[in-house]
Amino acid sequence: KEKKCFEARSQRRDAASAFACEMTLDEADPNPANGLRVFLADAGRNLRIYSYSRQDAESRSGTVLLPRAAFHLGAVANHFLRLSLPPRGAPPAAAAAGGRRRHALLYSTLDGAIGCLAQVEEAAFRRLYFLSTKMVATMQHAAGLNPRGFRAQGSGATAEGELSQVIDGALLRRFVSLGSAAQERLARQIGTSPQQLLANLSEAEVASALL
Repeated sequence: KEKKCFEARSQRRDAASAFACEMTLDEADPNPANGLRVFLADAGRNLRIYSYSRQDAESRSGTVLLPRAAFHLGAVANHFLRLSLPPRGAPPAAAAAGGRRRHALLYSTLDGAIGCLAQVEEAAFRRLYFLSTKMVATMQHAAGLNPRGFRAQGSGATAEGELSQVIDGALLRRFVSLGSAAQERLARQIGTSPQQLLANLSEAEVASALL
């Protein structure tokens, strides 16, 4: 009869009450031992992302999960579903192909919403992050509220850097509906073109093609 052994390898004692949890492996990480990410949805309507690393001194030889990102969802997520994304530039049907895999997490909330969290390559992430910064500063927002402030409120972030690791897709989606002149102006401010930004937005939303 097969025997099984349970061993707690790493944990985070200050994490709030969890409603859902999932893991992904970032195969693009140059150090595979550092590629494990743990996603936690808590009772405070937040998404917390932790990493497992045996090399980082703060992890105490891997026994402590390291906080990487915090993002206020505005709703309690109660389920995650991990999906494999196709290689960049490939059709959705190629999601199961060999090579480095990317992952997306679909989540459902207690109020009946569905959302998605998808991996984006570093260069595209930087462009979209700078774009979101310009959009927060130059566009009008409902009731004058700051979208980035909303995503930061009560998120449980322990460091400022955790708030800049996830981009608000709801904010970026407004870029598509802008006129060509406004798109050109925002793109010029961050040293790129509207076509490049639209291509990066399309890549970020490729997970929806798997539904």
